[in-house]
Amino acid sequence: MKKKEFHRLACAVIRKGDSILLAKADGWQNSFLPGGHVEIGEGAESALLRELQEELGVKGKVVRFLGDFEHSWQHEATTHFELTHVFEAVIDDMQIESQEPHLRFFWAKPEEFDQLDLQPYPLIEVLREKQLPASIWRSTYQTN
Repeated sequence: MKKKEFHRLACAVIRKGDSILLAKADGWQNSFLPGGHVEIGEGAESALLRELQEELGVKGKVVRFLGDFEHSWQHEATTHFELTHVFEAVIDDMQIESQEPHLRFFWAKPEEFDQLDLQPYPLIEVLREKQLPASIWRSTYQTN
């Protein structure tokens, strides 16, 4: 029987002009929004602000909840399932410096998202919109 893992994440869309802040982890090809795992008993907004402080050393402020993304992927013998709560946020310092040695942060324009393998991939089409919708729901889960 294959191993399965579930992840609950809170991530931020942070803009600087027409660019959005993305991250890459050592050893992985894809990029992703800043943020991370929501701990048991922790709210998604609180988790996001904690992760921004831990990863970037900055204070953040949530502007609004954008929506949820379901995503699944295979890595070695494990199928991973995640639910990502996405927020629009601002940070107090736009000079980005990773506080975690395995993460690299950078600004990217929407036309670069495909080549950066932004995951979950439904984010690409949503973040390319000039005006983000009031509410988003996207899923990469297969339905039968």
